[in-house]
Amino acid sequence: MSLVQFLRILAARKAIIFATLLACFFAATVTVFLLPPRYEAHNRVRIDITKPDPLTGQMSQQMLNSYLGSQLKMITDVQTAGLVVDDLGWATDPANQAAFEAAGRPGGDIRDWLAQRIVDNTQARFAESSNIIEITYRGTDPASTQGIAQAIREAFLKLNREQRTNTAQRSAATFQEQADRALAAVSAAEEARTRFAKENGIVYQPGGVDLESSKLTALSSAATVPSQGQVVAQGNSQVAMLKQQIAQAEQTLGPNHPTLQALKRQLSVLEQQGSGPVISGNNRAQIESAYQAQKARVLAQSDKMDQLNQMEADIAVKRDQYQKLAAKAEEMKSIAQAGDTNLEPLGNTNLPDEAVWPNKPAIIAGAIGLGLVLGILLALLVELFARRVRSEDDLEYATGAPVLAMVGQPRPENSLTARMLRLIDRKGASPGASLAEA
Repeated sequence: MSLVQFLRILAARKAIIFATLLACFFAATVTVFLLPPRYEAHNRVRIDITKPDPLTGQMSQQMLNSYLGSQLKMITDVQTAGLVVDDLGWATDPANQAAFEAAGRPGGDIRDWLAQRIVDNTQARFAESSNIIEITYRGTDPASTQGIAQAIREAFLKLNREQRTNTAQRSAATFQEQADRALAAVSAAEEARTRFAKENGIVYQPGGVDLESSKLTALSSAATVPSQGQVVAQGNSQVAMLKQQIAQAEQTLGPNHPTLQALKRQLSVLEQQGSGPVISGNNRAQIESAYQAQKARVLAQSDKMDQLNQMEADIAVKRDQYQKLAAKAEEMKSIAQAGDTNLEPLGNTNLPDEAVWPNKPAIIAGAIGLGLVLGILLALLVELFARRVRSEDDLEYATGAPVLAMVGQPRPENSLTARMLRLIDRKGASPGASLAEA
């Protein structure tokens, strides 16, 4: 079938095409005016991802993407929508109860059914590749649509806050349990250290130093005290130096000058107190003998002291673990009590002023296009079941023989259809037509 034959069929069946187009147009027009309008309300929530989460700590990019995706899922979850149903009191509304019974859901939960209706009309997405979530709800009334969208955002924030609080409480309980076990381990280690020290006759002092080592340190300090001759020499040297400074100051300063008075007071104190403790030679020998004996006792129990020091180091490690766990438990308790969240509502929920659906121009234009296509298909289908010879081309196609002449009343050649066909048919008039004209 050539393009000219196709167009002749459409021209012959134009009534069918036009009727189908008008039917689709009127059906679409009536439908768009009968359908209830749908309005959209929007609000936004910002997620603070600039600081580490106190519960999870620093998150990797993969963990962050998973976390942000879970926040979107939470907005369109039945659990969040259920809080909206409770807040609006829909489950106890007689109209909603009647609609639930009419839906044929015996034995079901009206709360979940209403929550699913909210979920079906709710969308959540990130605005312009940012950390801002845009929540959209579509409804049939501007005021109720705005109220439900606001309730969805508040329910999402409340649910997120409750989940973080519950997570912090569970974490606090876990850390507290671990801290209690760590404290018990510290107590057991300290008891083992004390028992070991008693069994070996070691007296421990504050700071982790045993009594024998303390005595050794004291004897070592006593052995370094200067002798009486050293003390006298040092005292005389300091007194002579101060007297020399006083003599020089008296030549240049007045008798009541503060500097001169300070030097005289220092000289007086030095002459009254001397320069420190003094021991005699006999006492020094006794201290040296006691020092050597104490040193021998300390060296004799050095292996036990090493074991005791190791036990003390183990206690320090366990005490540090306990302190960290206790601090973490307190941190989780403070988070649970504060109820903070990293979500922040941005702005107010808008009151929609224009319906976003149905889009009347788009629907009517689509109906016109659909009606035209359906009309053409219907015209071709009718032509298929009732095929006719409309021109010499159809006759040639049907018989497979050339047309030599046409007899009868020729069709008008000045019609719009004829002119369009002549423009499309690039071959011009057929041989039969030329012979008929001759």
